Amino acid sequence: MERPTIKDIARMANVSIGTVSNVINGKGRYSEETKKKIEKIISESSYRPNAAARILKDKLNPLIALVVPFASQKEIFINPFFTQLIAGIESGARNRQFHVIVTGIKDKPELSYLVEKNINGLIVFGANENQDLLTEIKKLSLPTVYMDSYLSDPGLYQVGLDDENGGYLATKYLLELGHEAIHVIAGELGEMEKQNTVGHLRLAGYQKALEEAKISFDQTLVLQYDFTVEGGYQAAQQIYQQRRKSTAVFAFSDLAAMGVLKGFYDLGVSVPHDFSVVGFDDLYFSQYLTPGLTTISQDIIGRGQSAVKLLIDQIENKNNEQNRKIISPVSLKIRQSTANVKK
Repeated sequence: MERPTIKDIARMANVSIGTVSNVINGKGRYSEETKKKIEKIISESSYRPNAAARILKDKLNPLIALVVPFASQKEIFINPFFTQLIAGIESGARNRQFHVIVTGIKDKPELSYLVEKNINGLIVFGANENQDLLTEIKKLSLPTVYMDSYLSDPGLYQVGLDDENGGYLATKYLLELGHEAIHVIAGELGEMEKQNTVGHLRLAGYQKALEEAKISFDQTLVLQYDFTVEGGYQAAQQIYQQRRKSTAVFAFSDLAAMGVLKGFYDLGVSVPHDFSVVGFDDLYFSQYLTPGLTTISQDIIGRGQSAVKLLIDQIENKNNEQNRKIISPVSLKIRQSTANVKK
């Protein structure tokens, strides 16, 4: 008879793999009844955890994972936003003697393999009330911090951004330059009713600035293209084909704004002479574009460091229970891609 695995023990005990792992390692949350049941099954079976390997790994290579639900591994590593975010997470983890693995689960939503890797905790980016994903994460019984997920449960550890204010600052600045019809590239919104996602919150800031200026909100100016270079490029084609009265584009990511710049260049549209363009994120290369990109700036590396500190403090039971949520500020960075509207 083959020696049972941790998955077999979890099945026999009718609990998650994470719970079995926690009982074996003496960490996490579980009831005394659950502990006794798992220990009884282990004692009656031939299951033997690799204690030597586990102890060595815990001492020399404690691991946390950055999990991105909406992206593949390739999409993560070619995205400069995640390059900066990972740099912040890794630097913060290194200072606490932790190591980081990065995984995109767009094509493989199964998370139980993380337990086999003996992960100590998770940073999950962009969960956005995805109940199937949240259920899977809960089954792991691991310390977790959610980034840019805007979850309603006050008991969760979260690191967010003042997205609504970012949408407001960018739109207000364009209005001050005389632009009144402003396209936005807002990503996939689904239904237009208010939701707590990055796109909805930034759009709420956009609408607030319009309302203050007594300009009616025009839903046809909202383009639901991805926050990618390709999405921005496609949006530029649509804006050009419509030949509307719009004179500015506010892309909800610098990558989409970069796609707009390239799209307009290929169409012979001058930025900022014909159109002003604003992005969101202030990626490192945004200042080196031609023209330099006006954008909403956030401290991506610093936010990664904040998330990993919140996570490792949780792992090491050093958290202040009152400080479960961090909202990072934003600011407007003015460069050469915006100008006063032509009269």
